[in-house]
Amino acid sequence: MAHEIENIMWYGDRPWHGLGVEILEAQTSEEAIVRAGLDWEVEKRELFLADGTKVPGHFAVIRTTDNKPLGVVGGRYIPLQNKSAFTFFDELIGSKEAIYETAGSLRGGKIIWIMSRLPGHIGWADDPIEQWLVLSNAHDGGRQVSLMATPVRVVCLNTLNAAISSAEVKFEMRHTSGIMDRVIDAREALGAVTDYFREMDGVLKLLRSYSMSDQEINSYIHSLFPLRVETNETLPDFGGTLNVEFGPRIKKYIEKVMELHERGKGSDIPGVKGTAYGAFNAACEFADHWQPVRGKPGGEIRPAGQLFKKLDSIWFGSAQRFKQRAFNQAVSLVS
Repeated sequence: MAHEIENIMWYGDRPWHGLGVEILEAQTSEEAIVRAGLDWEVEKRELFLADGTKVPGHFAVIRTTDNKPLGVVGGRYIPLQNKSAFTFFDELIGSKEAIYETAGSLRGGKIIWIMSRLPGHIGWADDPIEQWLVLSNAHDGGRQVSLMATPVRVVCLNTLNAAISSAEVKFEMRHTSGIMDRVIDAREALGAVTDYFREMDGVLKLLRSYSMSDQEINSYIHSLFPLRVETNETLPDFGGTLNVEFGPRIKKYIEKVMELHERGKGSDIPGVKGTAYGAFNAACEFADHWQPVRGKPGGEIRPAGQLFKKLDSIWFGSAQRFKQRAFNQAVSLVS
């Protein structure tokens, strides 16, 4: 299987995948685009069949540096160049404040992403949570341009990216003729990102203030996983019921989250274990670092072919949905 990572640069703690180019200091946008191997452009070209017949309404997205095809798109698709994505970040945050610590391309250049850390942090002095923005762009037409606020707990590198009702967590833009107008809209929405981090700070502190009994923690963790129930079985008042069947695989997952609550990274910080915040972080650590990707075991350095799937899962897929469910369940305890 070909590597799904094409290029990646990183600064700071070694990432779990152990791949890419390490840099010794955070980069400006001009430096980062080169170090991450993203200093190339794409263009739309007409498609033709082998006999020379033109394919109407469809175009190939081609990387101009090596004529590599990245995808097939429709006529309305407008590419967002990598340089424009970095420029967008510079203008969004302020070129003097934008700090690029990781960026790269996946699936042979079809997907690019940029992570920029905002100044300051939320959380506590002994348990800081950094404020990150992640921009993801697809050159194959497979997804919209996405800008997402991403809280990252420093002690364990858990991504706590969960939507809250009072603030937006993600903004998306289609690859159409109005994409630059939408970029301007997203720039204006930076205030909404600031609101999100402020609201998340308040919610996390509320979760940390809520003490849970062993039974509550047990019930909370079980509630995050699907039950194996016969179709003719009813479960009235399931809220406090645990005498139902879980499959053997799910039982192992539950045991792992239980273990992470007791001995996971950051669980030894005073005031974390035995709280709704501690239980939520155990779920996030499981999703980010242990939840399998298509049957692959967690808790280990994955081959490059699995990294794209894991990143995609953490930011947009099953791991993100699991964390959202864990967050919603935790918030329901304190509301």
